[in-house]
Amino acid sequence: MTIDAFLENGAQATAVEVKAKLQKADVDGHVSRMEKLRRYADLRGDLRDYFGAMAATVVAEKEQDYALENSFYVIEPSGEDVKVTEPDSNLRGW
Repeated sequence: MTIDAFLENGAQATAVEVKAKLQKADVDGHVSRMEKLRRYADLRGDLRDYFGAMAATVVAEKEQDYALENSFYVIEPSGEDVKVTEPDSNLRGW
C-alpha cells in the first residue's frame, strides 16, 4: 500500500492522498486504504487515532462534499496558502 503523506505524533496519525484533480474514485480508494491501515495498526497494537485527508489542486464541490461525507479532511490551494476543510465532528473511526 502506498500513502502519499503520513503525518504522525504520539497520539494521532493522518494519511494524506494527493491528486491533481479530486475524483470520487480517489475518495473510494482512500476509504479502502484507510480500512487496511486501521487493520494493520490493530494487529500491531497501535491504538492511535487515525485520520484521512484528500489533497488536490482542483476540487469540485461535488467531490469535496463526497470526501467530507467519508470523514476526510480536504486540502486545496487558496492563493499562496492552502485551505483545509474539516469533516463533520462525527468522524469515522479509522
